[in-house]
Amino acid sequence: MRAAILSVGDELVLGEALDTNSQWIAHELLDRGVDTVEHRTVGDDRAAIAHCAVVLAAQVDLLFITGGLGPTQDDLTREALGDVMNPGEPLHDLAPRSAQLIANTHGTAPGLRTRLGGCEIASLPGPPREMRPMFGLVIDEMLAKQSSNTDLGTASINACGIGESHAAGLIEPLMRRQANPHVGTTVSGAIVRARVRARGESALAALPSLLTMIESAWEPWAFGRGEVTLPLALGSLLRARGESFATAESCTAGSCGALATEVAGSSAWFKGGIIAYSNEVKQSCLGVTKEILAQHGAVSAQVATAMACGVAERLGTAWGVSITGIAGPAGGTATKPVGTVFIGVHGSSQRVRHIRIRGDRELVRQKSALLALQSLRLELIGRGATPLQGEVGIP
Repeated sequence: MRAAILSVGDELVLGEALDTNSQWIAHELLDRGVDTVEHRTVGDDRAAIAHCAVVLAAQVDLLFITGGLGPTQDDLTREALGDVMNPGEPLHDLAPRSAQLIANTHGTAPGLRTRLGGCEIASLPGPPREMRPMFGLVIDEMLAKQSSNTDLGTASINACGIGESHAAGLIEPLMRRQANPHVGTTVSGAIVRARVRARGESALAALPSLLTMIESAWEPWAFGRGEVTLPLALGSLLRARGESFATAESCTAGSCGALATEVAGSSAWFKGGIIAYSNEVKQSCLGVTKEILAQHGAVSAQVATAMACGVAERLGTAWGVSITGIAGPAGGTATKPVGTVFIGVHGSSQRVRHIRIRGDRELVRQKSALLALQSLRLELIGRGATPLQGEVGIP
């Protein structure tokens, strides 16, 4: 089954807003065995919306349109669909005569359901908090009206700390374009995923062994399948060992601890953290000495080591994890450029990593937090010497 997504809004075309709806819808469809074959973005132009709807509907089974359903004069999706479905006729109760309204449980503008030829069309609001619940209301019925999906299967393998090109190279023989099952890779920050789609009875039967092959190729960076997150995988390891950890964070300002507490029940293995943004807090709350700070600087292996040790001792945990770095955009030097990060792990084994992360401030902070969790996970499974993407001094 094939789908397309049409995003409507001048703010998207002009780059004033980021189109996150298309990414979210495509991911939801993939999990249901539906291939998204095209994304299009069009401004608030009635004729352009109508033209794109006609072109896309002729090529796919499902078409999702987001945006342009509000009450203002530049919200023209209803009128554009009316031009396609019932040319020359006025809208009836805010909808083309041949369309049905979809209740908006999180806003005021209702959505629309209609059909053009063999294509099921859903027009959804632009705000994600309204769009996502409405998608959930209609997707099962839309799929039921199309051909059976019983011969489709999808799965994914998740990894952290390995670059996408390296990850793809390790499974290159499995990634032939026309292969069934089909394997592809995607990357989001520090997380790399192998997405696998299988069509037909024989391909579905081959899926379990293929997933095992990918996990083996990506060992030990791979941490779980499907919806398993890195914090969830880490928590399972700590719970099995009866151990806990705490964080000492400088440039990430609590992001690592926030990731840990996304997991329900994480209080069993995550005790807390200290945000030591200033040198004064590093000294008073973590025991980092003035001498270490003066000799090596706040962003250094020595300070990361002292922070990890200090937080474990003060919060009474088996493990301490620390992050200190330069997130930017200012603060970098020739020897310690923006993106320089040190991650310390202290427990039954000790390690410090020197990593350089390319990207803006937000990306540096996000990757640092995830790589810190992966560093601890690798220690727990006895693979602490495994290099992570961007690690300095690692070939």
